[in-house]
Amino acid sequence: MRLTHRLILFSVIVVSALIAVVAVIIDYRVGARMSEEMVSELAREARLVSTQWASGSNAFRLSHTAGAALGHRVTLIRSDGVVGGDSEFDSIGVTRLENHFARPEVVAARKSGIGSSRRFSPSRGDEELYVAVAAPQGVARVSVSTKLASEIISRARRDVLFAGAAALVIATLLALLFAQNVSRPITELRDRARALADNDFTKHPPVAAPGEVGELAATLAQLSERLEALESTRRDFVANVSHELRTPITVIGGFAETLQDPDLAAAQRGEFVGIILANTRRMQRIVDELLDLSRIESGGWVPRPLEFDLDALVAEVIALESDTASKKSLDLIGGISPNASNVYADRTGLRQILTNLVENSIRHTSSGSITIFSSREGTGTTVGVRDTGEGISAEHLPRIFERFYRVDTGRSRASGGTGLGLSIVRHLTEAHGGHVRAESVVGGGTSIAVWFPDRATV
Repeated sequence: MRLTHRLILFSVIVVSALIAVVAVIIDYRVGARMSEEMVSELAREARLVSTQWASGSNAFRLSHTAGAALGHRVTLIRSDGVVGGDSEFDSIGVTRLENHFARPEVVAARKSGIGSSRRFSPSRGDEELYVAVAAPQGVARVSVSTKLASEIISRARRDVLFAGAAALVIATLLALLFAQNVSRPITELRDRARALADNDFTKHPPVAAPGEVGELAATLAQLSERLEALESTRRDFVANVSHELRTPITVIGGFAETLQDPDLAAAQRGEFVGIILANTRRMQRIVDELLDLSRIESGGWVPRPLEFDLDALVAEVIALESDTASKKSLDLIGGISPNASNVYADRTGLRQILTNLVENSIRHTSSGSITIFSSREGTGTTVGVRDTGEGISAEHLPRIFERFYRVDTGRSRASGGTGLGLSIVRHLTEAHGGHVRAESVVGGGTSIAVWFPDRATV
């Protein structure tokens, strides 16, 4: 059953139940109220008759006179239960009436001064309300048919039911409007969620709804944008990985096929094996860095910061990369500032950061020097690498920390870069609660610095 139908059905059930309860309550209260008023009125009239029924007075004549004046049936019952007069019967008819000594209202009147009962009257052939009060000569009783009261109650009941039916129709219409207003945005959200499940990010109609539904719509819109971005990233990632791995795989396949030639010279065979080995190591490095990046992004790697001396770490990085730098006649310089010689960070993570930055600078610097520096900035320490390389244009600078992004695709790949090093640097830094920035001038070198907060602010 659709949401709109369920809301309407629920509203109809609730309104119908309320109408039924109200009708029952009104029926009971109106009947009880009318009964009380009738008993009170008949009791007043019975007392008035009892005061007129004195010793020696004619009960038959008094009953007819009082009945004509009051418009109700008046019965005068002697102490022994014999009816002395009844406004509805002549003298002969009165003698034929049953003894009223045991009638409920008469018994109650003798005991407490007043009594009432409601029952079917054999002599009148309908239901009557009897009210009796004690009198000096016996009991004076006034009665009235309940038919009029029942008709009044029935009319009131019909009016309530009619009003209830009208209210039910109005409530159903209002429920229909409400259900449509509620279900429309929910239906739109459902359609959008289904589209997202099918990787369809084109269905982004605005969903205007108040309250929680509106908040849900806004959240789903944000989720849609993020999923679209993730899907785009996934496609780019697959394309980039495929592109990065395709070249070494093609090279390895080609040279491996050539090695099958038995007439290949030993010197060429050794050269080809070296090329295969280099491309295998390149693929291994791409896979290792992809795994590192995935581990960092997923939270599988959590930094364990401690305060340590930067000079020792910088010396390790320089020793590790000195051979590669010397092949290009580059000077590796440690420029750690005395007032920023300590840093609060994960030592292994910072070592990888500096290694990636130095290797990146070596690849893109043909002459000059590469300096590892540090400085104090605010409530943290900045550590970075500055080179005298080719530099990066302003249009490329904001994107150098993206995975597989290359300023010069062919040259970067030929120099051995994977396109993941700077992305790893950014994620390692942000895992510390820090940030990374890059400054560069085309032809004037590049400076990439990472900032780590102090212990008290981590």
